Amino acid sequence: EAASAAPTDPFAGAIFHYGDATLGESLDFTHVYTFDRVFSDTTLRALAGILMRSPFYVFVSYRPCAEWWAHGLRCVQPVAKMNMKTTGKETMNVYVYVNMRRLPGAATAAAWERADPSL
Repeated sequence: EAASAAPTDPFAGAIFHYGDATLGESLDFTHVYTFDRVFSDTTLRALAGILMRSPFYVFVSYRPCAEWWAHGLRCVQPVAKMNMKTTGKETMNVYVYVNMRRLPGAATAAAWERADPSL
């Protein structure tokens, strides 16, 4: 009986947001994907600021970690790098990051952030 009550739509728990991610206070999503290959430095800095205030667990980007850290997104660590192919058959690298603040033991991460507010 319980199995029949399960949703049949595998995307029932997914919400897609279309809009300017640099506006507002935070992105209140668990997983954030951004097609940021063409973002300017100004946009990357603004998005990094928003993400620093956001409770996400996973962030997927086409930018390497050093770029995000340089733009102020200091709470992420890379966990995977994969090749992705666009519909136009162009292959590019995509990076998967975790938000260190959301990991078990995040209280420890918060402690070192207090010790170094630049993080």
